[in-house]
Amino acid sequence: MGTTGAAWDDVEDLEGTLHYEVLGIDRRATAEEVRRAFREKARLHHPDKPGGSAEKFAEVKRAYETLGNEERRRVYDTWQKSVEFRHVRGVASRFEGGEDLMLDEFEKRITLDGLEVDPRTQLVVVCEVCGRPATTQCWTCKMDICEFCTLKRHWKGEFGLHWPLVNKPGHMLEQLGRKEMEKKRIEDARRLELEDPNFRSDSELKEIRNFKDAAYELIQDLGDGVRVTFDLRMARYYMWAQTSSCVYIAVYVPTGYQDQEVFFECTAHEVRLQPENSPPVVHRMLDGAISSEFPIQVRRSDDRRIFTAALPKAAPGEAWKRLFRGDPDGARCLETPYTIAEDADNVILEFRLPFWIEAGDVRVDIGPRALTVSVTNELSLHKTYWRNKEEEKRSPREYEVVDLQESMWCLDEDEDEGGEPCKCLLVNLVKPPLTESEIMWKKRRRNDNLNAERNGDRTKKGCRFFVEDEDEFQLEPLLQGLCFMETGSTYVPKKPWDSRGISKTVSDVDLLPEDTRGVLESLLDLQE
Repeated sequence: MGTTGAAWDDVEDLEGTLHYEVLGIDRRATAEEVRRAFREKARLHHPDKPGGSAEKFAEVKRAYETLGNEERRRVYDTWQKSVEFRHVRGVASRFEGGEDLMLDEFEKRITLDGLEVDPRTQLVVVCEVCGRPATTQCWTCKMDICEFCTLKRHWKGEFGLHWPLVNKPGHMLEQLGRKEMEKKRIEDARRLELEDPNFRSDSELKEIRNFKDAAYELIQDLGDGVRVTFDLRMARYYMWAQTSSCVYIAVYVPTGYQDQEVFFECTAHEVRLQPENSPPVVHRMLDGAISSEFPIQVRRSDDRRIFTAALPKAAPGEAWKRLFRGDPDGARCLETPYTIAEDADNVILEFRLPFWIEAGDVRVDIGPRALTVSVTNELSLHKTYWRNKEEEKRSPREYEVVDLQESMWCLDEDEDEGGEPCKCLLVNLVKPPLTESEIMWKKRRRNDNLNAERNGDRTKKGCRFFVEDEDEFQLEPLLQGLCFMETGSTYVPKKPWDSRGISKTVSDVDLLPEDTRGVLESLLDLQE
């Protein structure tokens, strides 16, 4: 295969392997093997040798001119890989169906340009590659080609294999204009969606489906009765906190809409929160009693998706262990009955207990999926570990969150903040050894809760170790703002993505988290 026009025209190579066949070598032959094959074939077919042939010798010479030159051989091999997709003067068949494209072009010109076109009088220039009606011309070799063939390489005359260059004045400007117009259309549609108070994103619609599935399942099992068991599928929608005089509840209402009412009923022992045309989000029996002498303060967001209520305690100063009857101690509470410290290898829980508690009063069950802690007449706690669902699905038999053999607990003598004697219960949950995948591909970083993406936000990584403690709907800032407005201080639990933070009680407004300060400002504005 040569580089001149005549050499290109002379090639009749259906498979793109003719030169290799003439020399009798494989396509992977080295340059030295090509030279050796050429010398052998040249001696055999030279016209001066007995039985030689000038025609055969010319074929051998042309083959060596192409394969003996590194650049020409590269072009020849490249052409062979795609020759089946193009027409080249008898090498590949022409495509059929060009007439339809031609008629469509006529119809478009009649409709858009208002021209009177008679197909019987039209001279049609066809694409030199595939035979369809030509719509443009290659700048490099002046070949008439169609839009389809502008996406493929071709050759003509003295021009070797090349990509077509097409002159389309204003084409780039037109494409950019269309792109900007499409971007503006999407932005306008998004703006109109956000202006609609009842608009819900895909993730929010999914949350609504999950809520209704769980709610209707409970209704089917219990009817319209009050539920007295803890179900995390529904409990994740509420959180609570307490001061000496009030219990605060914050609820996320998945089915809340601006044009629909949210009904709230509260008796001395029962709470019901139900959006219009929806199953109730909360229908539970309170674990403690509330006072009927003071009003219940209720707040709703404009879109009816956030609800808070301040329930006055019937016995001020009494500390509630749980919000609803049937819940574990501290379930969904802003301030848990323990402090927790977690690093890459350990999770340590610390419980402060009365000084009279003995080891026989304590029962700690460290299971593969949950932790249960029971202290006689003091504490009944059940916590579920966060699990990596992808890792568990990949290897369900091997996946584990806690090394049961290495984990342990102990009960020691200690002193409280006032210097009074007490007991300290420590539970050390040891994480299992790193997996082979974490060592080789994750740079020894665990696929655990500390490295998990939070609600798809890459800037905030980390979930809490216990599922019951997770705040998926930003209810903690609401509770912190309500507690701070009443007492001037609030408990601020450590955020899972804040590696340097600690859980603490904050009494300085400047030390509150930014989102809590925003809630507090809104509450003060409403009060004014």
